[in-house]
Amino acid sequence: MDKKFTLKAPAKINLGLTVISRRADGFHDLESVMQQVSLADTLLFEPALEKGWHFFCTEESISGLDNLVVRAASMLEERADRPLPGVKITLYKNIPVEAGLAGGSTDCAATLVGLNHFWNLGFERDTLQEMSLLLGSDIPFCLQGGTALARGRGEKLEKLPSLPFFWAILILPAGLRMPTATVYRNLNQSRLGEPLLSDLIEAIRAGERGRILDWLSCELTNTLETAVVPGSGFLQEIKSKLQARGLKPVLSGSGPALFMLAENYERACKMARMAEEENCRAYLCWTL
Repeated sequence: MDKKFTLKAPAKINLGLTVISRRADGFHDLESVMQQVSLADTLLFEPALEKGWHFFCTEESISGLDNLVVRAASMLEERADRPLPGVKITLYKNIPVEAGLAGGSTDCAATLVGLNHFWNLGFERDTLQEMSLLLGSDIPFCLQGGTALARGRGEKLEKLPSLPFFWAILILPAGLRMPTATVYRNLNQSRLGEPLLSDLIEAIRAGERGRILDWLSCELTNTLETAVVPGSGFLQEIKSKLQARGLKPVLSGSGPALFMLAENYERACKMARMAEEENCRAYLCWTL
């Protein structure tokens, strides 16, 4: 096989996220409006002389066997019914790690698509979706992309109309990590079922920018923000400082990344500078 190609693996933000209840299997039922943005990792697939797959990553801390790229490659290799040509997979990491932006999930989704093509396995998209849920709850959305309402663990997807174009400012407080499992364990149980996402969904279906921005200005847009975990006080402090400057930062996923939307480039740049002045790293991108 002489083909060599790259795939982009876009990050996601949660425009709204509601945790409904804990399930018997230990996961949680939720509803979330997910949106892909242009910030992306890049995966390079190229032939290797040795049989099987070989993984390399520019981020040493996530280059081990527990990386979702490795797990996706192993799953496809096991399900193949024939010997496979060697492939080298190089992950060029750009999305912050453990930030609530689905960096690992989107890399996994791109690996499933990339190796399915490289090895000519012929798996249909529905089959890849079924495989993806065995690897992680956000991966089915990352395979679909765009704008979607996710239910259940994240596997029940309803495609929504594309979001009107927004600049997206992703904000990462310096040195802060908030493990997803810890966040879920420390949720405020009295806030389960909040917020209701109906107004946000209606605004997206109507394509009304103002209503979308108004919804993101609500007091609570993500149940996971009610969790009291190490670092959450510092995150709230950062959010309060940005709010005092007239900004409306929103938590993405389990955090600690925050995000804001802007309608024009000049405003987006100003918002990014203000975040950096509060000792945060800012990424300027846009909705897909």
